[in-house]
Amino acid sequence: MNRLEHLISTAQRVAAWPVHQEHLIVDWSSEEPVRREHLPADPRIRLLRVEGEPSWNLCRAYNFAVARSRGDWILKLDADTWPTQDFDPMAVALGQSDQGQGDPCAFGSGPEGRKGQFLMSRQLFVAVGGFNEHLIGYGFDDKDLQARLAVHRGQDAAAIPEAWIGVIPHSDAERAGQGRSGRLHWLEASRGLAAMRASRLSNRLLAAHCPWSGRAGASSYQERSRGVWQVEPASIPRLPLAVADEIEHARRMTFWGCFLAIPDIFLEVLPFKLFPPSRKGRWDVRWWHRLYWHSGRRLLQMPVLLLAFSRGSLRGWQRPG
Repeated sequence: MNRLEHLISTAQRVAAWPVHQEHLIVDWSSEEPVRREHLPADPRIRLLRVEGEPSWNLCRAYNFAVARSRGDWILKLDADTWPTQDFDPMAVALGQSDQGQGDPCAFGSGPEGRKGQFLMSRQLFVAVGGFNEHLIGYGFDDKDLQARLAVHRGQDAAAIPEAWIGVIPHSDAERAGQGRSGRLHWLEASRGLAAMRASRLSNRLLAAHCPWSGRAGASSYQERSRGVWQVEPASIPRLPLAVADEIEHARRMTFWGCFLAIPDIFLEVLPFKLFPPSRKGRWDVRWWHRLYWHSGRRLLQMPVLLLAFSRGSLRGWQRPG
């Protein structure tokens, strides 16, 4: 969703990989629709668009993609990743298990978003229900999936070597769906980090409150025209009201507490409208938030910086015993 710049770059690299039989790309209601001419002239590419989605939903998007893929093996890649020429899906490193039993299953390893990529059989993905569609935003979706796979298989997934997956480095703000600032800015980096932490925490709570399995009902979609789909609203899994309220509260406290360095006990007594929840997955940072970030938050940070500096200085003065 709205990652065309990354997709144009990585689609070329995927097209250069000779192993796969199909490359399915899902455009999740991007503001500028992905067009076939944006992509390489590779007959293996299938472009599908899901319309009517107000925000990025990783779990529903990838469940939709797997349900419409045709192969028995699934290699899941984000818009900013690609398999390098070293990637060998038949290698012993991705074998079934130490004892040679069970379905092969491997997840990415290393930094910069590689851990969320995986290779597994369709049968295995379906057996555990795929991604937990109660989870929204960014973070913990892959850990939740891996935990259910480990229980189902009786062993942890293998690791795809770091060198086998290429990735385009990008900011926390982009990763959390907050857009690009267009310039390097400490405030935007802080905003991205806060959005990431809020999303990760809320997804952990959601996974605990609403566990997922192969018996869970994933969302259903109707093809409105050739290659264009839309969800059936009644099929989207819904949270119990009490759970939804708890999750929204935790997400709101985490974001504003991290972004502005205001403890929960103070946020609780401040006017709600000053620190509202996210809307359609985006946090509305207003001028007064920016003013406080540049003033009050910086003042709170000074004792921490002094402590860190003094600790470093004391280490420098220590003599060997």
